[in-house]
Amino acid sequence: MSLKKLNELELDLDLKGCEGLDINYVSRIRSQYLFTQHQTMITQMQFADAKAAALIALIGFITLRGPIKLDEISSLGSFGYIFLICAGLAVVFTLLSVFPRYPSKEKRDALSSSDRWSWPALASDVFKPEEFSNYMRTAEVSQLLHSLSISNCYVADILLSKYRMLRIGFTFGLATMLLVGVKITGLV
Repeated sequence: MSLKKLNELELDLDLKGCEGLDINYVSRIRSQYLFTQHQTMITQMQFADAKAAALIALIGFITLRGPIKLDEISSLGSFGYIFLICAGLAVVFTLLSVFPRYPSKEKRDALSSSDRWSWPALASDVFKPEEFSNYMRTAEVSQLLHSLSISNCYVADILLSKYRMLRIGFTFGLATMLLVGVKITGLV
């Protein structure tokens, strides 16, 4: 399914809904809902990045200063190498979670016809600042809500990808911690 372009939206639909509320009130509720949703996802991204930074710091500290020293890895045999691999994979996947993501040039260019909220759409080569200014002076409520809704879907996709990588990083981080626990208890 392709996204509706802003200039193809049905602008003759009644926006007030069926609940008998004032159209200004309904429009404000809809826009506040989308703005709050957007801000919540941005906050979740920042939270994920903070978790990633904490895990990287912890794994780095354990690897460089912990009970398993880098210079003794080879003397531990396969256990030491498993520890090093787990720690390395934890850091790699955690770094991947904070790696900046944005849509391809083609996707940004396609987005610009249906989204005027997100920075990728605004940064497309198809869309010029003068066009954005003219659009904002004449935009209808439906077009603004559509734009913000589309943007929120793309932000949610980026957030899901970020948390996927973070989950894998945390899994390897947990394995690293378990290996440190095995070493501390003297089982190896």
